[in-house]
Amino acid sequence: MKVDVRNDAAQALGRSGSSSVVPVPTQQASQQNAVEEVGMLFSQQVEGSNKALSQRTRRASATDVRVQKIQRIRQMAELYEHLGHPAQISLGQLSRCVRQELLSKPDVERLLALTGGDPTRTHVVLQHVIALAQAEGREHEAGLALDLQVQVHTHYALQIQAGLNTVQALKQARGDPAQRQAVREAYYANVLGEQSVANILQALLDVFAEDDLVAGVRMMCRALADDMAAQRPSQPTNRLHTLLLGLQGCRQLSSVLNSCRLFIQCSLSWQPQAGHTAVSLLQRLLGYAHSGIDRNEVQCLGRELGGDHPNRQLSALNRIHSVLQSLPLALWHDDSRRQDTLQVFLLLMGQRTHDEGRVGPAGGRARDTQ
Repeated sequence: MKVDVRNDAAQALGRSGSSSVVPVPTQQASQQNAVEEVGMLFSQQVEGSNKALSQRTRRASATDVRVQKIQRIRQMAELYEHLGHPAQISLGQLSRCVRQELLSKPDVERLLALTGGDPTRTHVVLQHVIALAQAEGREHEAGLALDLQVQVHTHYALQIQAGLNTVQALKQARGDPAQRQAVREAYYANVLGEQSVANILQALLDVFAEDDLVAGVRMMCRALADDMAAQRPSQPTNRLHTLLLGLQGCRQLSSVLNSCRLFIQCSLSWQPQAGHTAVSLLQRLLGYAHSGIDRNEVQCLGRELGGDHPNRQLSALNRIHSVLQSLPLALWHDDSRRQDTLQVFLLLMGQRTHDEGRVGPAGGRARDTQ
């Protein structure tokens, strides 16, 4: 029997076509899957890198903050050393005292007294307490100190600004913290308050000995110059400049002080109980230059310096008039005050000479007091 191979093959092919067919992935699909896998891997790598970078950034940021806090603490310690403390109390000791006081919420004046009576030092100590508290995680303590610092600045903002601006100039006070504070107080009173060159010199005469007065004037000049050059001057720069020029014009003050010294030496022979020194006499004359003097005050001055003898009174007033004439113009309140003060002396001396008919050793009238 003859077999039809073609029919059998067709039937077999038909049976196989009726079965389920499993698709074979194409080349395009394989490439797409590969791209997706690479993309996922890259995303994972980027995410991991970002996390690592973020962690490193946070660690670096935390390190920077710690470094800044340490630097702040060191800055406060350096500032405190420049300011000094009259009782030689260290910053660490004072900071501990302030920390204890914070619990009782002291007022500004109590804190000022505790830190030595200087607003600038109080500011520096509070800054030190705040920096330490923040560095060591004592946030409540830092908050109390910050609140108190706001109160201190409300009362003493100008003094603190002036103190910080002038700290470098005043640190040259031969290592004497009491002298530095005294000069700062003179600055607060006579630069931030009523601005007068005469008043500044009166204050410096309270701080410096006769031989050191010129050095004290130079120190105050440097302080004024530093304040002017600061980013935030404590006063308008034109006012500071006026005071600086006035002090710089007083370089011949040592000769005026010497005239006062010679007068005191001469007056001791007839009025030993007067009790004046060259410094105290110059301070008095500076007061006249600033505030003026009237006739009654001149008469009292004559009796004080010349005793009960009219001729000695007249001689004393004559010499005081000469010293007043030699005072630098910058020390006078204004030219009118200078003319009025000198005129009061001249009128009283002229009247004394006329009334008493004072005659000189050679039979002539007393020398002209002009």
